[in-house]
Amino acid sequence: MASKNLMYKVDSKPTKELIEKFDEDEHIFYRFQEPHQKLTSRSESWGMIYDTKAEAIRNCTDNNLTEEEAVLPGKSCMDTFKGIVNGRWFDQFDNDYVLLIFKGHDTRANGHDDEYVATYYKKVAVWSMADVTEYANINLWAEEIA
Repeated sequence: MASKNLMYKVDSKPTKELIEKFDEDEHIFYRFQEPHQKLTSRSESWGMIYDTKAEAIRNCTDNNLTEEEAVLPGKSCMDTFKGIVNGRWFDQFDNDYVLLIFKGHDTRANGHDDEYVATYYKKVAVWSMADVTEYANINLWAEEIA
């Protein structure tokens, strides 16, 4: 079996300064990403329960969705670091994934879990899940528990 090309290689770590800079930019979004899967400006989302767009369309009525609701016009994401790590889906991604920070355009569509949906334009930064979890443990979650 041929190895997949790594599309999104970890290139930095989360810092307070970077997070503040990214959070303040209305065109920057955060997304948990399988690092071998390339995104383009035409990339769409169809939820974590479907493997393909065709499957989402085929089964959309089972989940009380229209085809337009089942296949979103961009990639699921959040507009802040806190929003992505505090989302109820954080524990769905293991260390095989990365946190992709990307420049994009908010489509104003509402995701299946009330997340943002943005058109992908280009990669800004890539952080490892281990670094993201460590940063959140020290700088977000510890403060919320205290």
